[in-house]
Amino acid sequence: MKKLIAVICAVALCCGGLAGCGDKKSEKADSTAEKITSSAADESVTNAESETTETEELTMAEAYTKSIENANFRTLMVTSSDFTDDTTTMVEVSGDDYHMSVGDGENQTELYVIGGVMYMLSHAEKSYIKDETPDEMYLNMDTSNYTMGVDDSYIFIDSVIAEGDLICETYHAPDLISGEMPSGDEDGEVTVYKYYFEKDGKTPVKIEMSAYGLEQTTTFKEFSFDIDSIVIPDLSDWTDDTESSGFGLDTDVESEELDESEFDADIDVEKADAAETE
Repeated sequence: MKKLIAVICAVALCCGGLAGCGDKKSEKADSTAEKITSSAADESVTNAESETTETEELTMAEAYTKSIENANFRTLMVTSSDFTDDTTTMVEVSGDDYHMSVGDGENQTELYVIGGVMYMLSHAEKSYIKDETPDEMYLNMDTSNYTMGVDDSYIFIDSVIAEGDLICETYHAPDLISGEMPSGDEDGEVTVYKYYFEKDGKTPVKIEMSAYGLEQTTTFKEFSFDIDSIVIPDLSDWTDDTESSGFGLDTDVESEELDESEFDADIDVEKADAAETE
């Protein structure tokens, strides 16, 4: 059951780090100047952006990222790619409490942190773990890392009308492997992100990502700030695996008991050696 945290975080990171489809190496070779010029010529896109970012002068993706910082929100995303099955991810935040869910049905795993107590639920086993003293990393987890926002390392390329009346913003991000922004072909490959928004400029529709021939698309099924609290589901008919999984035990006591047993074993060996000598 301890692996549940790793499963949830790994899949969520996959959603956050490998999110989308989009163009591959050919797009990287396009002229940035041409894209920016094309964007500036598109007055409808410029007007849509100005309505959203007139005060803070943020792009739509930046505004989306900023909107969920220290905010109560709920988002439900489905990530599809050409190398993994579709994955459903939910992130809910209310104050210091949060809930992350990965998968569907029996394949669903969930992580709750409520009032400083962490719960891990496995739907496949219909069991849970309760950790009343979770590691600080879980208490202070930045859930915005799993909602695919932009950061300071991303470079805005352009904004265009796409797929009807959606607004698409393109960004270049650092190489997935090195974490550095390539300055040449020998330095790796630029990661390309495409953020699609409704024409209001505030509602995310999907995020596409491409790098190293990998293409992945994350589609928003729900995005809302309408959340008051996060509640643990009824676990009365679930199996409590807390003790069997090693959570909640006094590690100091365990260590002392282990040391004493090892000491006793050493004494037994010494006695046996002495008996053989006699």
